Amino acid sequence: MSDFTCDTSNETPTWGLIDLFVWKVLPERCGGGRQYIQRFKDAWVRQNKAHIMASANKYQLPPELLAGVCWIEVGGDPNFIDTVAVNVRSFDWSGPNWVDRNLTITHHPSRTSFGAVSIQLRTAAQTMGLDPSTMSYAQISALAKCLQRDVFNIEIVARHLNQLAHRDGIQGSLPALSMDQVRIIGARYNRGSGLSLEQIRQNTSYGNFIVNHWQRFTGLLR
Repeated sequence: MSDFTCDTSNETPTWGLIDLFVWKVLPERCGGGRQYIQRFKDAWVRQNKAHIMASANKYQLPPELLAGVCWIEVGGDPNFIDTVAVNVRSFDWSGPNWVDRNLTITHHPSRTSFGAVSIQLRTAAQTMGLDPSTMSYAQISALAKCLQRDVFNIEIVARHLNQLAHRDGIQGSLPALSMDQVRIIGARYNRGSGLSLEQIRQNTSYGNFIVNHWQRFTGLLR
């Protein structure tokens, strides 16, 4: 189960502490602020456009939908924070079972998000047909390591988006989704598969952003 295949790397620049500083501290007139993180996101999507197109084609998705999720998720918190979080949570959940059930103070390690395109470890595991509740620390660590590889990360996210289309019974429309369907799948990526369709429709802001910037994502993939 822990033998994940993730040897291919696109060597995409990662978001780090310096990027966080420039984004949050320097004003836009000095090259920081919102424009800085948006330039990083644009560059990330452009560098990975071949992998985004390939994964979108493999899972019958509009490439702009996958590119939109990528654009939203990359940047923000430095990547090393995820590693720190999963190590702390793994220590807290190191057993025995009674202690894990009753005395832990953190979320289960599988609820940690990983990858430039942020996705929870448990969601990635379920997307691959695995049961996160039975995975060992070594298996969780192996999956986390693979999610830090952009090629693997993008494909898992694409596969999950395809599964979300099935969740709401709109897989028959793939890849030619309506904008309303894009809103639903995008919102579900952000809010989770456990909510009903009616609950998802109450807040589709994540999906709305993808729809509203569709042409931007089209341009980044050219």
